[in-house]
Amino acid sequence: MNRLLSHIIFVLLAAACLSAHAVEERHDTIYFYETWEQILYDEPVEMIVDPFIDVYSYALDFLTYEKILNDKINKQYIAAYVGDGYWFINSNYLYKNFEVDLNYLSHYVPLYFNDKIAYTFSVANVGFMDDVSVDDESDVIDYYYIDFVNYKVRRVNPTVLSELLRDYHDLLMRYESMKDYKKRNIIEDYFFKYIKRATDDFMHPDILDLVKDDAAFIN
Repeated sequence: MNRLLSHIIFVLLAAACLSAHAVEERHDTIYFYETWEQILYDEPVEMIVDPFIDVYSYALDFLTYEKILNDKINKQYIAAYVGDGYWFINSNYLYKNFEVDLNYLSHYVPLYFNDKIAYTFSVANVGFMDDVSVDDESDVIDYYYIDFVNYKVRRVNPTVLSELLRDYHDLLMRYESMKDYKKRNIIEDYFFKYIKRATDDFMHPDILDLVKDDAAFIN
């Protein structure tokens, strides 16, 4: 299964998992986190049993009967874990603390991360001035790289990808020499090559070396 298809079913699987639990009269516990240290060490600050979960395209929205909890979900918690390896990051946190490319992130969006790299994705945006090829059947999602150096959430297009690859000259040369370098499947392939290289690079800083005080998210 290619990466794009796996991303397409990411939220559907998470929602299906929760629905299956409900049918079996099991209780779903969602874990919430306030800082990146808590995320990386899997130390949740809150757990909520059986919240209401609405699915919006690739995003999830959590709701309870308690206003205080709802305020924390929207304004204080930066990430959620729904079980079976599914992580989501609060788009409100991203918009408040980062300069975010475009406005296509909403609610809690899928989160992929390791000690060094974090990214999310959302519904693809293709506009007249877009520099991503639309002659590609895979124009379904856009990747967003969470840049902790410049505190930006950067939509991964050819320009951004070339900037990311500058630290790895061989990958940059291979990517920019490709005829179809603007196609989404090529962008995806080299973005994941970048992630692998950066993850294995001991010179690449860890997220915790770069992250600012997450408490700034709290209103």
